Amino acid sequence: MPLLTTVRASVLMVVSASIVTSSAAAQAQVPNAVAGKAFANVPPASPAVPDLPATETIRTRVDEVNVVFTVTNSGGKFVSDLSLQDLEVLDNRLPPEKISYFRQQADLPLRVALLVDLSDSIVSRFDYEKRAAAAFLKKVLRPQLDQAFLVGFGTEVKLFQDFTGDFDTLSRAIRNMKTGGNTRLYDAIQFASEKLLRGANATVSRNAIILISDGVDTYSRTLLYDAGQSALRAQVMMYALSTNQEHSDGYTRGEAVLKLLTTPTGGTVLSANSEGQMGRAFNKIKEALRSQYMVAYKPADFQPDGTFRTIKIVPRNRGLLVNCRRGYFAPREDQDSARHALAP
Repeated sequence: MPLLTTVRASVLMVVSASIVTSSAAAQAQVPNAVAGKAFANVPPASPAVPDLPATETIRTRVDEVNVVFTVTNSGGKFVSDLSLQDLEVLDNRLPPEKISYFRQQADLPLRVALLVDLSDSIVSRFDYEKRAAAAFLKKVLRPQLDQAFLVGFGTEVKLFQDFTGDFDTLSRAIRNMKTGGNTRLYDAIQFASEKLLRGANATVSRNAIILISDGVDTYSRTLLYDAGQSALRAQVMMYALSTNQEHSDGYTRGEAVLKLLTTPTGGTVLSANSEGQMGRAFNKIKEALRSQYMVAYKPADFQPDGTFRTIKIVPRNRGLLVNCRRGYFAPREDQDSARHALAP
């Protein structure tokens, strides 16, 4: 199954785009976060561009969009040797006014939110879920560069470990998780998205939510729509490891929910209803995160009006697939209009 998409303006083929600005932060009410404590619900065709030196700084503006993305071939394998001439970038269906940066295999810092379903429905598979999650973080997080935080959701949404790059600390937090209760899936997604958004306002990074769940919410105050919107505003890419049993006659309700949550972000749903499947799903995500590109551009007709703008990256080779985030919210002109970001 092809992976990814993400935008991030001002700042897996998947595409992740992110607006490098604090625009969305003004629209979100964020709960206080203290490790180990339970949280209340959170309310609802372009010219070639030379590579920049690895130490150069990208100075991004409110009208500049940075997109992290991945490309796959017809067999689902990631392709990591494309140039800008192999791609067409469209913002609101128009080519950018200017492309200022393009780089293969983007090595921006990675910020991962690992969300684990702790409800009664996952008790029988919880031990191997924890083992697979710990193994994934050990392989993916690069010392001194990447960080992750750990959230468990049952009857409560609980931050088990705040941002850290220390694997031993994360591993202990995973081992300390206990199951039981209802399922506050949408609340957990909104909480994690807003936490990643706050971090994005401090540094340019690749942000991802890794969700282990069957997709059935039983206790959230947040609506499905609002959870999805919070992920879009935070410009995160969301991957769901589905613990549902496979059905030959179509999606279960939980599977459909996971699809609705992940697809707009440029992420995907991966089957993970056995220990072997879960390990393979985590490996697929790891491969995607290591096969990313980044492009930065200025939209042709940008208006700082808070509207949603679409993003599409089209491979000139029709045998390739770009999985990209569907768009971003343009910041309003009365919000912060600039920030500094370190290039990879």
